[in-house]
Amino acid sequence: MTTIQIRGPHPGRRTARLSGAALALGLVLAVSRLPLDPPMTANPQPAGIDAAPALDAVGTLGLLTPATRVAFWEARIAAGGSFLDLMHLADAYLDRSRATGSLEDLGLAATALDRAASTAPYPEQVSVRRALVAFALHDFAGAMQRADEVLAENPADLAALGVAGDARLETGDLAGARDRYEELARLAPSPAAWSRLARLAFLTGDTTGAIRLVARAAATSMDEGAPDAVAFYLYQLGELRRTAGDLPGAQAAYSASLDALPDYVPAMAGLAAVRATTGHLDEAIRLLERATARLPQPELVAALGDLYALDGRASEAEAQYQLVEGIAELSAATGSVYDRQLILFAADHERGIGGAVARARAELAARGDIYGHDALGWALYRAGELDEAAVHADAALALGTDDPRLAYHAGLIAAARGDIDRAAELLARAVRGAAFLPPLQAVAARDALSAVNAGARP
Repeated sequence: MTTIQIRGPHPGRRTARLSGAALALGLVLAVSRLPLDPPMTANPQPAGIDAAPALDAVGTLGLLTPATRVAFWEARIAAGGSFLDLMHLADAYLDRSRATGSLEDLGLAATALDRAASTAPYPEQVSVRRALVAFALHDFAGAMQRADEVLAENPADLAALGVAGDARLETGDLAGARDRYEELARLAPSPAAWSRLARLAFLTGDTTGAIRLVARAAATSMDEGAPDAVAFYLYQLGELRRTAGDLPGAQAAYSASLDALPDYVPAMAGLAAVRATTGHLDEAIRLLERATARLPQPELVAALGDLYALDGRASEAEAQYQLVEGIAELSAATGSVYDRQLILFAADHERGIGGAVARARAELAARGDIYGHDALGWALYRAGELDEAAVHADAALALGTDDPRLAYHAGLIAAARGDIDRAAELLARAVRGAAFLPPLQAVAARDALSAVNAGARP
């Protein structure tokens, strides 16, 4: 077992079953766990539903992996399970999707909810889970609408507060997100609330405060014992430490995450980035090969291609890049939760820039957060539209977010427009957090900083 030091308050054990919603930061930065179970102690038991076995099982299953929980609840449904069993099955699919990145599990969760809706003794529980599915599929407007409808009936619904805040955060409404997160933290101080508040702290430039909050969430989740929750919060801690350039701390967090949930893809990808940055290229390649075999997300496939390129394996790198382009072609016809990853890939590798600009404009119109401005600015830079690119780069930095990728993009845009002093400042920030950049862009950032320090444009 990897040893990791967690600093910060360490509240006592909580016993309630927790389930959750995802927050996005590049790879997903928050798997938040909130109570979703129907309020059995507050409401009369619907006729024909025996809740006791299911509720007893939850106490034990919460300590097992998502896959184990899926198998348990599928077996109960096959044996003629109840509304509550369908709710738990939907939760298990959502948990497994968050652990593996599987979009298929989101469809299975939606199917379970459709079956439950036909009986729906607790319709608000179906509705809030549908909001979670919509959020995971990047239907932020739909997620917000469903969550708000639940809150109109019950302003203290914890899961609805969480997803209502998440949807607002992803669409750039930080004030609305903060209101809901602070209410969530007031009603239920918990890892789910602290993780969300950490995301807000990071976005508004307080990386130290974000690390403190996530360390608290990770410590408490270790007491609660659900392996996917432990894995997520430790992964989130690793991501924050990686942005701050704390590579030993990031590596310890990722390794501990994988101890909690072996083959957890986000932690594998984060650890690969750290190992590549510290000179262990072969190990980084092996980690990303494992990660992409389990989850061929565009961002991960592209990163593996970059590592192959750095290792002199040009044909293997090109094969990975073509795979990303194949995903892009498919998603152009069907829609995709990977749009932002595909925009950044195109701009990073200067492949299909015209399509990337168009995709980025549409993405920003639907999801007006700082990362949408960053993606459009980066694509416009590659297209040679420097003045408009600068407008979006400034918008991306407006909150003071200390994200190396934002600094790298803005730094190159500033350099191209002749603002060498600003470029030097931004590129220095990017290089300090180079482990958070895509592999080839980390090399490019160092080269660009050397150029501007010598008084030249990169």
